[in-house]
Amino acid sequence: MVHPLMLLRTGMGLSHPEYARLVAERHAGLGHGRMAARREKVSRWESGRIVPEYTAQLAMADIHGVPAGQVHRLGWPHWLYLALGDAPLRDGHWSGDAATAALRSSAHLAQTASPSGFVLRGPALAGHLRAAIERAAAPGGGTVGDGMPQAVDGLEWVSARVAGLEQQFCRTQLAPAALYVAALAEHRLAVRLLAAAGHDRAAGRALLLLGARTGLLCAWISSALGEQARAERQALAVMRAAAVVGDRALVSEAMLLLGLRHLEAGSPGDARMLVRAARTAYPDRPREFAAVLHNVRAMALAREGDAARADRSLDRAAEAALGHGRAPVSDAGPDTGLERLSLDLARARVAVDLRRPGRAVQYVDAVMRALAVPRSDGMPPFTAHYLLNVLDAALALGEVDRAAAVVEQVVVVTGGLPPALSRQFRERLDPLAHEPLVRRAADLLTEAGAA
Repeated sequence: MVHPLMLLRTGMGLSHPEYARLVAERHAGLGHGRMAARREKVSRWESGRIVPEYTAQLAMADIHGVPAGQVHRLGWPHWLYLALGDAPLRDGHWSGDAATAALRSSAHLAQTASPSGFVLRGPALAGHLRAAIERAAAPGGGTVGDGMPQAVDGLEWVSARVAGLEQQFCRTQLAPAALYVAALAEHRLAVRLLAAAGHDRAAGRALLLLGARTGLLCAWISSALGEQARAERQALAVMRAAAVVGDRALVSEAMLLLGLRHLEAGSPGDARMLVRAARTAYPDRPREFAAVLHNVRAMALAREGDAARADRSLDRAAEAALGHGRAPVSDAGPDTGLERLSLDLARARVAVDLRRPGRAVQYVDAVMRALAVPRSDGMPPFTAHYLLNVLDAALALGEVDRAAAVVEQVVVVTGGLPPALSRQFRERLDPLAHEPLVRRAADLLTEAGAA
């Protein structure tokens, strides 16, 4: 595996002696005293044979813009991945080592400032998707592990906890932020075990798959929390790891998440490309998953003004999810499945984008009624995010009273919003701050955040 320090050094265009001199100069400049500027030290750091002194790490961290607190918190060499940023996610290699580096780079995103913008889009994204599909179709060689017949202690316990978290994801009593903390802890543990030397290839493959599963959980929950840029980066890491081990279902699900991210950010063309890739990667997908893919495609087509194809995609989504019908499926009651909510949300968004206000209101109200029903087994972590989409629809229709009702409902149902989602709700409401109903709704958000 290429050491992250080598990637950082070569990225700066520095030789071993040049980098050694730079570290020594910064070490003295920070008041840590003199240190020998020896190229052999840098070579040994990059080979993993020795760990740099703590003050040398602080000097390197200062060079690469990583806070000293993260050096202490994460330790060597994990803090180096903060300096690499998105580079491991753009890497064109599809090996076990590259997948491990991508997972490691995404495991500490919460420690850094919230990223912004897309890592990949357009032709670069298209090439990445083709590579993922090809790699998933030919798994096997190139996974991590040194071939030694040594198992990983505790792997079964980690797998059992991850399975429990996956069951919690659809319906949970935990707040999404708390669920994310649990998922992220398991993800970081899986990545640390994966990066450690001494396990055989079978254990390495199992850990890579576990890293992909935990990473996907983190990505979905990040999206539910409104941290869409972080979700994209985590999904890209998952796609690479899942492709290396040949898990087509995980590859396809990561592509679906990315498609939703691009759609929400106003890139319908990339969203449709991701839907096509998800279908190709996982041709034997379940009907429920196929329905969501049809929904995303319908919303992307509606954004592009293609009403006929958007309607056909909605019909296919309904056929896949329910087997029939165009009536609001969320009216089925409190046992409404997530794929049914997804169908009504898609119908509402398509109706808004195609300027069909009457139909949009019908589906908006159906979703609000479904999400207003309390359940003893918990709510979907995406509840607040669903209602953000409903708010968008209400505002697009000019329904100020309905928009205010959405905000009141989200506070009642969730008890409060995470910062990123709260900010997004406020941004939607700001242009209508002169309306008394909207002002009261904004005040309610403030009170919920302060509670």
